[in-house]
This record gives sequence, structure tokens and C-alpha cells, in this order.
Amino acid sequence: MKLLATGPHLALIDAEGVRHEKLRPVRLFPLTEPRHWISLVDENGREAALIEDLDTLDAEQRSLVEAALARRDFVPVVKRIIVIKRATDGHDWHVETDRGPTVFRIETDESIQSLGGTRLVIIDKAGTRYLIPDVAALDRDSRRKLERYY
Repeated sequence: MKLLATGPHLALIDAEGVRHEKLRPVRLFPLTEPRHWISLVDENGREAALIEDLDTLDAEQRSLVEAALARRDFVPVVKRIIVIKRATDGHDWHVETDRGPTVFRIETDESIQSLGGTRLVIIDKAGTRYLIPDVAALDRDSRRKLERYY
């Protein structure tokens, strides 16, 4: 198996010499086994390969996977909800995050998932995850806008 960087994605040349394009790494057990069981999946979510242990890869290959994982693990934290506007295929959320203001679209209410307690994750149409670590810590206006969906 040989991994290559191709822009924001990875490419894989498997043992049979077949090249798999536009792969992204997914940690199967991100909290309990962050360095083990990493699936390389294509755009349709089909697994092309499974890395049982990152430390078994050579330094260059491991570095490619770790960099791709770091890009994927990026989770902006929502600090304030400015406005939520209805769109033809969902809702556009205008928010302020720890990385600055942004706009994203969610398709359905199922895009907002509880992580237990008052923690929420919002998954936008592009698959980016946004974290609200504590709904109660949001300002009153943001909480009121969120009530309709949560």
C-alpha cells in the first residue's frame, strides 16, 4: 500500500496496483483508539483500506494520514447564532465561531445531534461539523433561535 497526497485528499495505490482517488481518513474509534483503526473512504463512503495502527506506517506515510486527519478533525465552535434563514433545500445558519463569522446550510433537523448533556454538533450540507459545547452558555437570543431545532 502506498499513500499519496492529492490536494485536500489522499490517493492510495493498493497491493494489486489499483489507484484509489479522493480518499479521506476516518477514525473509527476517535476517542478510545485515535491512532488505531483508521478507514480510508472514498466520496461515497466506501472503504478502500483500513489502517489498523498508524505507527506501523513509515514516517512519510504516517505524516500524510495525520495531516489529513487534522484537516478532518477541525471543528469550529459556535459562539453565537446571528440568524437562521429558510432556504429552498434547508436552512442557512449565519453564526459566529471561534474562527470568525461563517454561513453554512443544514438540510434537516437531523443535522443537529445531541452529544449528551447540553453539547450539540451541527453537521452542514458539506459534512463540516460545528460544535456547541454548552447550549446554556450561549446568549439568550442564540438559545431562542436554536430552540426551534433542538
